Amino acid sequence: MTTTPDIKTGTRMTLAEFLDLPRQEQRCELIDGVVYMAAFPIPDHQFLATVLSTHLVLQIMETGLGIVYQVAGVVVSDSSALGPDIVAVRSERVGIIGPTVIDGGPPDIVVEVLSSNRHADLVRKRELYESAGVPEYWIIDGDANTLTVLELAEDGTYSERTVLTSADTLTTPLFPEFSLPLARLFEHPARVRAHD
Repeated sequence: MTTTPDIKTGTRMTLAEFLDLPRQEQRCELIDGVVYMAAFPIPDHQFLATVLSTHLVLQIMETGLGIVYQVAGVVVSDSSALGPDIVAVRSERVGIIGPTVIDGGPPDIVVEVLSSNRHADLVRKRELYESAGVPEYWIIDGDANTLTVLELAEDGTYSERTVLTSADTLTTPLFPEFSLPLARLFEHPARVRAHD
């Protein structure tokens, strides 16, 4: 009889051990050989990820331009596997998608909605996505109602292409047909935000 290992934040393991874990009820990521368990995201975090993902699915996946996932496992180094809130892969690159995780190369776009651990998203995950060669990293700040687009430059480092607000329209050269006025995200009539 096999037992499920007791996984908690701070557990050290190799990438192979991490990928061999049984499915977890709780979201977890491996960063530099250390497991990090995530609390349930707040409703606004889920709302923003769901609305953006829906528009990406309708304009990218439903038109055959690529595949869009919410919280797909992405191997970004030999000691790190992350679970971005949204992942987009162009149709000509779907071969990078393995049976359990994306491990055959970097996705075209990863999206993180900032959570309580903003440092991880803004610093360490940025470094990992950058070194893995992810062409675009989108960061949504639900508190500030901004979407920052980081773009991989020719030298392999991220540069900030733009910081968008609800007055702007999100586009990307990776999917030229995609266009989303961000008022549909940040000012969506169904959005419920926590009050201070």
